[in-house]
Amino acid sequence: MQNSSNTLRWTAMQIALAGALAWASTLALLPNHASAVEPHEGNAEIFAAQIPVEGSNIATGQAVIVVDKPIEEVLPIVLDYANYVRFMPNFTKSKVLAQRGSRAMVYMEVSVAKGMYTLYGQLNLAERPQDGASRVVEGRLLDGNIDAFDASFKLTPTDDGAGTQIDFKIYVDPDLPLPSSVFSRENERAAVRTVRALRARVTETHGGSV
Repeated sequence: MQNSSNTLRWTAMQIALAGALAWASTLALLPNHASAVEPHEGNAEIFAAQIPVEGSNIATGQAVIVVDKPIEEVLPIVLDYANYVRFMPNFTKSKVLAQRGSRAMVYMEVSVAKGMYTLYGQLNLAERPQDGASRVVEGRLLDGNIDAFDASFKLTPTDDGAGTQIDFKIYVDPDLPLPSSVFSRENERAAVRTVRALRARVTETHGGSV
């Protein structure tokens, strides 16, 4: 029972913090070091993978989707940290503690298990300079009730700027006595949920289809 409760807590924290963040770099839908990138079941337009991490038995989760909106309409939503609470699953609070440009310290709270638990995290979010047209926003956990967290959004223009490829990665190591395959799978699932939530937010904000 304890292991089951811990797994539920970790999964919810992962999904919630996933959206907040800004997270690493991949140039293509088929990264060389990924195990495989295949359409995610039930989401044929989303490509998902588990990417091995050096020194860890837990894989990074990756999800990639293309939306029919220019990067100028997608990036502001990713950088609008205070409003993650409006569209990311399980968020109950998203408060910017300090910000300068795209760099911010953000406090977030997540409701878990039908309100039985409140999880928290203090995150460092920032856009990382890039060569070329892609834009990358990364997030790292500074403090909270989870051990390790890294995530990134990489946005790349497609169709001569008419669309945007969203490449999201997340790595969470909860340091719980469960098989690493469980957490690798949850990382992948959290990545898929995050790109779906962002796609919905883009549609809500700018209208039309994506």
